[in-house]
Amino acid sequence: MNLDYIEIDSIPIGIYKDGPVGVGISGGADSAVLLYILMSNISEPIHIYNMWSSSRKYSFAKSVDDVIKTCSKLTGNTNYVVHKVQTEPRETNEFFFNMLTDALNKNEVDIVYMAVTNFPPKEVYLEFDQQQEDWHNRFRSDEIVHPLFGLTISGEQDKPLVLGERVYVPLRNYNKKAVVTLYRALGLEKNLLPLTRSCEDDDYRDSHCGKCWWCQERIWAFGYL
Repeated sequence: MNLDYIEIDSIPIGIYKDGPVGVGISGGADSAVLLYILMSNISEPIHIYNMWSSSRKYSFAKSVDDVIKTCSKLTGNTNYVVHKVQTEPRETNEFFFNMLTDALNKNEVDIVYMAVTNFPPKEVYLEFDQQQEDWHNRFRSDEIVHPLFGLTISGEQDKPLVLGERVYVPLRNYNKKAVVTLYRALGLEKNLLPLTRSCEDDDYRDSHCGKCWWCQERIWAFGYL
């Protein structure tokens, strides 16, 4: 896979320019800044994949829509296609990865970008009020260094979900502090970051709870929600 590398404040990001690309978007800070970078550097079609559970339709769907529209406006890039699927709670992880795999198998895209970051240092995240499930720990553990290409994850009921060589995870060996670096280097902290959502508490539809694992990770990195 041929990538042209750019550096944003010493963080390398590989840019694929030889055909259509896919990117998984959650509405969170990591995938939002990745989408902005892709839209800023790619003229080929960008396929944006999003999936949310029925219990989180309002909050995450709104964040995704706001992020896409803002990234398009800021970059002037309108050459994108949005793919959205709603699923049932607890099925999202498996369906999302299968959605990306299908896009590759159908040659809808040549490569899929995923905005997955590393855990904070272990001494940090073990102090969070809530802890993640085992599959999540294996996927993002700071004790494992993954290559940029190739990714294996265990999903619901420990079913293996394997994404092959055409999956690129540019921030896999960086934690969310690197995401902060990208936002500040690109001048996006005031106009894009506030549109993103990290919170996993369904009771907070228009804000962050500040207590769940994801909120605490965001506070650790940015210093605020």
